Amino acid sequence: MFFAFFISFISPQISEQKAFAKSTEIYAKITSNNIYFYSLAEEKEECKLFLLPTSYFVLLLSAKEDFYYAKYQDVFGYVKQSDVVPMRGVPSNPYAKASFRVFALDGLGLFKSPKMSAEKIATLPYLCDDFTFYGCINGEEAVPNKSNQWYFVKYSQSGKMGYVYSVFCDNFSTIAPNTETFEVISSPLFTEEEASAELSPVAMTFIVIGVSLPCLIVLYLLIKPNMYKEKLPKDKPQYKAKNGRDYFEFDESDLN
Repeated sequence: MFFAFFISFISPQISEQKAFAKSTEIYAKITSNNIYFYSLAEEKEECKLFLLPTSYFVLLLSAKEDFYYAKYQDVFGYVKQSDVVPMRGVPSNPYAKASFRVFALDGLGLFKSPKMSAEKIATLPYLCDDFTFYGCINGEEAVPNKSNQWYFVKYSQSGKMGYVYSVFCDNFSTIAPNTETFEVISSPLFTEEEASAELSPVAMTFIVIGVSLPCLIVLYLLIKPNMYKEKLPKDKPQYKAKNGRDYFEFDESDLN
């Protein structure tokens, strides 16, 4: 009972701390060109997903060495800390929106990486424009003397993400600059308090047990003397000699 009470006492405090950390969203603005969104926290060519549209934002989730773990639209990845500017505010339009269509008569492949020899994930049909645009990246120049630009998109019908070759796309809409700006955050991000709020359920269980054990021991020591008192044997009735006899008789009246 005491243990259950202790858990009910500490759990709301942990929940409140979690809610506070999650409600404090930190967006970072992309203020310059050639800023990449990475699949891993490594500055390697194979880890580059796409170029983040200049003047827009990424949502920062945590920090790892020189990178931030972040979200752009519904894609999770990494961005270099030196490439973005964290700001104290929530933008109305944090992510760029763009549309285009496929005009290849036989459809256009959606590839795992920006080259025709890569694994094909899906085929976008002729005149398809049913996808989400995230960004561009330079890849294989599949058609000689044409562009080497590829688009990283999500095909809405299948939910699969990949690259399409820009040469077979047209009607690309203009991405207007995002003029939103806020106070720059210069203090360190993701302090220990915020990190502790993201503890896993297993970790929190061990913390609760570790804190509760000393309380249970104290409680046991407090009730231990009463337990011993209950176990002490009662005094046995005494027997006495009667009428000068040399043996003892048991008299029921002695019990009263």
